[in-house]
Amino acid sequence: MKTPAEIADHPKARLHRDLVATLRASGSAQGAEQTWLRLRLNARLWKRIVTYGLGLRERQLQLNKVAFPEANATEVDAALKAGNNLRKLYELACGHASIAKDSVGHYKMGRRGLMIVKHATAEKSTGCDY
Repeated sequence: MKTPAEIADHPKARLHRDLVATLRASGSAQGAEQTWLRLRLNARLWKRIVTYGLGLRERQLQLNKVAFPEANATEVDAALKAGNNLRKLYELACGHASIAKDSVGHYKMGRRGLMIVKHATAEKSTGCDY
């Protein structure tokens, strides 16, 4: 089993953190749309983005939502730092999930980052609006 440090240091997790930081630097969700156009011009970076499946419009919209979450902003940042995958980060950002905590109030570690628990009402909903 990988240690939390190994999970957080995975190249895909680092790319997620770098892209979210870049999108947040744009200042808004509308600025993030323009940022994706600029990222395409950097051939080396864009190749990494495509390699990890983040070149698709759906994934870009999910990353935009993670950069500018509707809910759970501190939990999204903690899960991003811990190396959770984009799907779980997106559920956190939409408010459809939360991070499990122990009796003391510390976040629980899972197999691949922080342990994220989906809310029962989230299963019935159609998803977060882009």
